[in-house]
Amino acid sequence: MNHISVIVKPTLACNIGCRHCYHGHANPDAAISTETMEKVIRLASEEYESAWFIWHGGEPLLLPLRFYKKMIEMQNRYFGKGSFRVSNTIQTNGTLIDKRFAGFCEENKINVGVSFEGPCNNVLRERTGDVQKNLDMMKKGGHMFSVSATICRETAKDLDAIYRSTVKEGIALSLSPVICSGAATQEMVPDADGYADASISVFEEWLYDTDAKVPLMPHMQYVMSILGDPSRSDCAHSSCLMKWISVYPDGSLYPCGKGCPPEFRLCGIDDIEHLSDAFRTDAMEGMFTASIERREKCREMCELFDHCNGGCSIDALSEGSMSENDGTSCRIFKKVFAHIRGEINGIVTGRRDLSRYNKFVRDAVIGKLVNPNIISF
Repeated sequence: MNHISVIVKPTLACNIGCRHCYHGHANPDAAISTETMEKVIRLASEEYESAWFIWHGGEPLLLPLRFYKKMIEMQNRYFGKGSFRVSNTIQTNGTLIDKRFAGFCEENKINVGVSFEGPCNNVLRERTGDVQKNLDMMKKGGHMFSVSATICRETAKDLDAIYRSTVKEGIALSLSPVICSGAATQEMVPDADGYADASISVFEEWLYDTDAKVPLMPHMQYVMSILGDPSRSDCAHSSCLMKWISVYPDGSLYPCGKGCPPEFRLCGIDDIEHLSDAFRTDAMEGMFTASIERREKCREMCELFDHCNGGCSIDALSEGSMSENDGTSCRIFKKVFAHIRGEINGIVTGRRDLSRYNKFVRDAVIGKLVNPNIISF
């Protein structure tokens, strides 16, 4: 098989209590064992050409650095050192980052994703640790990292301030709205139109920023989808089932890292001899059935289906039902994507002066113009 993305939750414990946490602040003390991880790594190496390990949580940096050194050793053993068959990302709340950790990630080419909302960071999170100081340290040291901002109803109005504290400072940013899951209540979910309008506003600022040094996500992914890039990496808008799997501290396997309910537990790692065996379970069949039902509805009623693939199944579940569509995430996507499509189509068909736009959009459009057979508008 080609590729698998493995979301590892080495612990569900956390040193802060985010109001939007989809694990609901259970904060158990259990940590994943090296034996469990060795089997996960071995099975992934035996069955897949390549694997991407996303270390998530809880807060993954509650585990000591020696744990991650051991994981890299195992990956080198099973995938081959320097083989380029394996990559790693650590998603952290940023409070526990230090120079030693940053240096380790730099040495091992580990991407670091930091959950951070800039000037609004304490709206969703407890006031614990100086995340901005840690980001400044990593930026000054030239370390590879990006920021993921989760936006609630309260902070949607401040999207421009979040944008300017990250992208304008040369820090790559990904924006996503809160979903109603775990600790997050429905009252925290942003209004679809309000969020979409704010998202469009920051896209416009980024689009015309000729000095932009970093991409803005998911907006850049939408640009590439519009221009015909066949590899949309945004898991919420691609066929992710059977391409992603999540490992919990007790070895339980789930189809997604977004805090799936217990009924979506596929199996335990000790129950299988191949990683893909987890995709042949009754729980996975139930998720497939509901997801296909939703996607068939989307295919029939929406012209954007080829770009969104019916959206994220877990988002749909948080909005009422995995078999239904037209929830908040759907309405946001439609409005934002339609606006970006209008802009990009206008640039391409109108042969506008590309010097007006940032280099990411400019280079993508030039690629389209050089190879116009990529897609037909």
